[in-house]
Amino acid sequence: MKNILSVLFLVFAFQSFGQDITPPDSTANTNSTNKIDSTKTSTTIGGGLDFDYVKTQKYILGPIRIEGADNFDAQAIKLIAGLKQGEEITIPSDKISNAIKNLWNEGLFSSISIEAEKEIAGVIYLVIKLAPRPKLSRFKFIGVSKREVDKIREEVDLSSGQTITENLVFKTKSKIRGYFLEKGFNNVQINVTQIQDTLINNSEIFLIDIDKGKKVKIKSITFEGNESMKPWKLRKEMKDTKRRSIMRIIKRSKFNSTAYIRDKEAVLNKFRSVGLRDARFVVDSVYKINNRNLGIYLKVDEGEKYYFGNIVWIGNTKFSSGLLDTVLGIKYGDVYDKPLLEQRLKQSQDGRDISSLYMDRGYLFYHLEPVETGVVDSHISYEMRMIEGKEARVKNVFIRGNYKTNEHVIRREIRTKPGDLFSRNDIIRTQRELAQLGYFNEQGFQVNPIPNPQDGTVDIEYVVEEKSADQIELSGGYGAKRIIGTLGLTFSNFSVKNIFKPNSWSPLPTGDGQRLSIRAQTNGRIYQGYNFSFTEPWLGGKKPNSFTFFLNHTSFAASVDVRKKDPNYSGVGITGIGVGLGRRKKFPDDYFSAYYELAYQYYDVRKYANLFPSFSNGYSNDISLKYALQRNSVNSPIYPTEGSKISFTAKGTLPYSLFEGNKDFSAQSAQETFKYLEYYKLKFTFEYYLPLSPDKKLILMPRVGFGYMGAYNSAKGLSPFERFNLGGSGLSGVNQFGGREIIALRGYDDNALSSTAGDPIIAKYTLEMRYPISLNPQATFFVLAFAEAGNTFTSFKTFNPFNVKKSVGAGVRIFLPMFGMLGLDYGWGFDKLDKHSSGYGGSIDQSIDSKGFFPKFTFTIGMNLGEL
Repeated sequence: MKNILSVLFLVFAFQSFGQDITPPDSTANTNSTNKIDSTKTSTTIGGGLDFDYVKTQKYILGPIRIEGADNFDAQAIKLIAGLKQGEEITIPSDKISNAIKNLWNEGLFSSISIEAEKEIAGVIYLVIKLAPRPKLSRFKFIGVSKREVDKIREEVDLSSGQTITENLVFKTKSKIRGYFLEKGFNNVQINVTQIQDTLINNSEIFLIDIDKGKKVKIKSITFEGNESMKPWKLRKEMKDTKRRSIMRIIKRSKFNSTAYIRDKEAVLNKFRSVGLRDARFVVDSVYKINNRNLGIYLKVDEGEKYYFGNIVWIGNTKFSSGLLDTVLGIKYGDVYDKPLLEQRLKQSQDGRDISSLYMDRGYLFYHLEPVETGVVDSHISYEMRMIEGKEARVKNVFIRGNYKTNEHVIRREIRTKPGDLFSRNDIIRTQRELAQLGYFNEQGFQVNPIPNPQDGTVDIEYVVEEKSADQIELSGGYGAKRIIGTLGLTFSNFSVKNIFKPNSWSPLPTGDGQRLSIRAQTNGRIYQGYNFSFTEPWLGGKKPNSFTFFLNHTSFAASVDVRKKDPNYSGVGITGIGVGLGRRKKFPDDYFSAYYELAYQYYDVRKYANLFPSFSNGYSNDISLKYALQRNSVNSPIYPTEGSKISFTAKGTLPYSLFEGNKDFSAQSAQETFKYLEYYKLKFTFEYYLPLSPDKKLILMPRVGFGYMGAYNSAKGLSPFERFNLGGSGLSGVNQFGGREIIALRGYDDNALSSTAGDPIIAKYTLEMRYPISLNPQATFFVLAFAEAGNTFTSFKTFNPFNVKKSVGAGVRIFLPMFGMLGLDYGWGFDKLDKHSSGYGGSIDQSIDSKGFFPKFTFTIGMNLGEL
């Protein structure tokens, strides 16, 4: 290509000077070799000027005139050409051809010539004649939808005023083709037509015609020569190159050349993980089956199988070679697995690696170089050459990006304190603790260790990205045959001490990590509910001991026409107040926390048996103490990808009846019997988050929960309040009413599985598979599929953990900082209800009898609403 351009430049140069090479006497006879006397050859330049082609002549360059470039700066053209008035120029010379080359390289002109206009007293006057390339005025797409046009515009680099070149047309086609190839349209055809724009001088319109054709999918992926590995295992390693299947939903079957190269390397790594480190593809063919399908054929040469030989440690003084061998977990004769070796040396997900062993003990400057020393009888031996360096201590801790949260709130969660030995594990724990606060974007965390080798210290910079953690709930619902309005405000990063500082309101005093929640719900006189709570997570500011105060009141009237003061009033009122104290434990580890709560609940029931059938009239006092022990290692509160949560909760009152002797409760009214409630409740729950994909997006979450409520005195009987109610979403109008523990079970009606008064025993099992659509902190959105089973039981005699009502379904979760977690689920229940259930013989059983299932749509709001 360069040679062709050079020839063109020479042609331009010769043409610009009107080159005419002829013998002095064109009519003279020539000899047999047709030789020309070159000493008399001349070059004629426009204007009748003659120049000796062999004998050069020097001139002074006079004024240079520019023709055909009215829209360009004449001085700029002269500078680019490298011609300057007043300078000495030799003709003929490379000066003119270089000037043409310089102008041509700008890509702005389609025709360039330089001519000599005249010569006066040794001063030569030149004319640069130019034909500018057309400009792009606008462009238009045809053959694709408006949505696709918007996407393509982001891909192509086109704008009005661009100079049209062959390269611009080629790049435009390439980018459009690449966009559709990514989408699986391998037969896409692009045609760019250039149309002269009659409205703008020297401008053209691009008419881009796109025929994307049908989507091309991968019909078959065939392996040959894979004796050590099943084909399905190899296809499983190809994460982005999949065969078409009606079951394929998340990963579509399409061919992408970049992903294909990456997936082939993953397949080879699979062979290497079983000792076949020389495995290679001897045939790699992607072929067209028809216009809709591609086929992939890969022939493998597995090569020889290798094993680990001797592993020798050199340079280790902190830890013995035996300990390092134990951590590495690779013995002589093990099948050679290079990915496993790198994982055990550098960074393993379970923390079992040599790098973590050193870096968690301050050896930031540690360096390890595995060197292959030889291969004997297919056994590969290594020398692990390391430089331990000296221990590094944390010098300074910097925090960036916290424009709203006060620095002390972040610093108290940081595990890397100045003066401590550097620990990578402490950095990981710090990230988790900061994520649990809910004030920062988890995807935006940055940790930047800044080593100072001179003094053996390290500065650590934590970069956070604030997000809105406050929530506003303004909604309407339907319950008790009326519209219910709800207004709720939750401030997760509140600051009490800044209330009286007007400059700290933006729009509310924030930054100290306190939580303030206010919620009101009403439909007028029938139903009213008010809740207030405040939490200080670091009481005293020195230790993570939380303090919580809460106050609530709910009331429900049977009729809007009867006032509460009326003797015929029928309804329920519940008022509660309580304080709680939480503390983070150090044993068995600091993932454990304990919570203590003292609460008082007052029940006022007047001629109303719908909610509490065994207590239809009277008042009752519930003074309870609760203890909750929890271990929470979940890495994120919104979309956890790993970790677990296990909790045990015990709640109870004093055994008042034991202080009253052998009292005959059968002769007493419900009011007298339950004037002071006595009961105890035990609950156990466990959930685990297991990543199923390497990117930790596809998550499996099993959850199990059991609950039991008992009575101290069988003669007095079970408390009419605080029982378990199972079914539905856990959220349905006035079903949030206090005095009951409402547990969700999707695929069934609200509270349908338990008796009307509630039951003392519950068992529930859940299995969810989750996949995120968006992890944007402003709108986290993920889909899920679930299988659930659960039931309540009236006593231990009827308890059977396998007698559960099953359901399956799918749903979505949307987390919006202003509203919290919103959930939509559609489930199908499959089991008829037990005789004690309030929904027995109703619509659920009838639907299962006729269809085999009961369909149910549920809506939830809140993180863990409806869970044990």
